[in-house]
Amino acid sequence: MKLRSSKILCAIGLLFLSLACFAQDEKVMNSFVILNDGDKVIGEIEGQFDMEAYTEIRFTSRSGEKSVYLPGDIQGFGLENGRFFKSETIPLDDQPVFVQVLVSSTLELYKWDNKYFINREGSIIELKVNQSTRTENGKLVNVNSNQFVGVLTLAMNDECGIGLKSKIESTRLTDRDLIDLFAKYNSCKNTPYEIHASQVPFSKLSLRIQGGLRFIGLMEYRSNKKEVNYRLDKISSPYFEIGVRFSDLRNAPRLKVDLGLGFMSESNTLLLDANLVSFDLSGSQKYKSSSFLMPIHLSYIAYKKNRNEVYTGVGMTFWATKFEAEIGELIVDNGESDLNVISSTFLVRKEMGLSPNLKLGYRNELSKKAALFVELKGDFLIKNMDFYPLTYHAVYNYLVGTLSVGIEL
Repeated sequence: MKLRSSKILCAIGLLFLSLACFAQDEKVMNSFVILNDGDKVIGEIEGQFDMEAYTEIRFTSRSGEKSVYLPGDIQGFGLENGRFFKSETIPLDDQPVFVQVLVSSTLELYKWDNKYFINREGSIIELKVNQSTRTENGKLVNVNSNQFVGVLTLAMNDECGIGLKSKIESTRLTDRDLIDLFAKYNSCKNTPYEIHASQVPFSKLSLRIQGGLRFIGLMEYRSNKKEVNYRLDKISSPYFEIGVRFSDLRNAPRLKVDLGLGFMSESNTLLLDANLVSFDLSGSQKYKSSSFLMPIHLSYIAYKKNRNEVYTGVGMTFWATKFEAEIGELIVDNGESDLNVISSTFLVRKEMGLSPNLKLGYRNELSKKAALFVELKGDFLIKNMDFYPLTYHAVYNYLVGTLSVGIEL
C-alpha cells in the first residue's frame, strides 16, 4: 500500500512539474503606461498584488525594455483588470502620487489611501467627514458632519445635480455609492464617462483539485495505565480533495480562503504491548475507516515574486468517519507454557470530529487560468480514539500530516 501510494504521488508531481515547465515562458502583456508626452506603451507591470496604492511601478515593454516609474515620471498607467491610475498632486501631499481613477469624465472621481477626491477642471478636493466635539447637557459628545455632501452639491450645481439632490444626500463614502452617483450624473448630462473599476471583481474564484498522502500518528491524551503502549501498523494513506479558492480579494490581496471536500480511506492495525508487574500484554486489532472531510482555511501570502508565492494558513476541518473494526486479539503472557489468548474488540473511534489545522503552501502560476500548488498540512483531532484492552482505558489524539499536490483552475 505504501509503495503504490508513493508511486501515485510521484506520478502526479511529475505531471504538474512538466506542465509548469511548459507554461513557464507564457507572458500576457495587457497593461500599459502613458508617458508624459502622451504616448501609450503596452507591456507588463510587475506587481506582487493588485493594490489600490502604488508608490512606484516596474514596467516591461513588449520589446523587453524594463523601466521603473515614480509618480510624476508618467501621466498614468492601466492594469489588465481595468484599474487606471494617474499622477496627481492631491491636497494631502506636496508631491505627486498615483491616484486610482474610479470615474473619468469632466468631473472625475479619485481614490488614494482609502480617501476619495473629485477633480473638477483641475481643482482637486477631498471628500470627507468632518469630526468635531460639542457640549450637550454638560457632556462632551462627538459630532460628524458630512462635508462631502456639500462638496458634491457644489460640484454638481446644475439641473442634473438638483435632480439628484436626494441621491447626493444619501450617498456614502464607498466605491459603490460614489460610482453609482457619478454614473447617474454623467448620464443625465449626456457627458462621455468611463468607470475604471467595473472590471475589478470582489475576488477571484478558482476550482482546486489535489491529491497526496496523509501521514498518521497517535498522541496520548489520557490513560489509566501508562505502561501500555499503542501504535499504528501503517503510517500513511491516500488523500483526495476537491474545492474552491477565493483569492485576489479586492481589499485584502494577500489573503486566500479555501473551502473543500476531501476523502481519506484507511486500512490499518492497532498494535499494543506492555510489560506489567505480573504478566506481559500484547495485542492487535484491524480496522477500516472512510472519512469525508470539509476543510476551511484562511491563508496569508508571506512571499510573492513573479509567478511564485509561498503562503501559510490556519483553519478547521470537519470529519465524518465510517469506522469498522474486526475482532482483535489480546495475548496475556504470565510466564506459563500456554498463552492466554482473548478475542476482544478494544478499539473505538468517534464518528464525528473537528480538528484545527495549520498549512504551508507553494503556488506557481502556470498561466492566467491555471496554477500548480504543493501543500503541507497538519490536522489535530482531539480525543478521537478510545482503547479498552482488559480493564485498562486510554484516550488518544489522532494526528494527520498531509503532503499533497494540486492544480488550480
